Amino acid sequence: MTSLEQIVMWSLAMIFAGSAGLNLAGPEFVREEFEKWSYPSWLRFAVACMEFAAAVLLAAAGTRAYGAILSLAILAAVIFSLAKTREWLRMQFPLLMGALCVGLLA
Repeated sequence: MTSLEQIVMWSLAMIFAGSAGLNLAGPEFVREEFEKWSYPSWLRFAVACMEFAAAVLLAAAGTRAYGAILSLAILAAVIFSLAKTREWLRMQFPLLMGALCVGLLA
């Protein structure tokens, strides 16, 4: 694995771990997002578990591809949610993260 791949992998793992922590903590703006998208409040915890799992899988050498695939599934759901509310500009970061995940799979 090249240095660039390691930087991408660790960056993605840290972003997903941080996002999992944010969903678990559930500050007001996170709870408002789930309400705006008409998602049940418990889904925040399920998403946090999946994000944490993605971070762990990305960080472990033997499961990196599984982590990238799980990450892509999570990001697809985020992009779908943003499309639902027509928040086109907010899709930039999830799309970039998705491209980096695809790069890890190549």
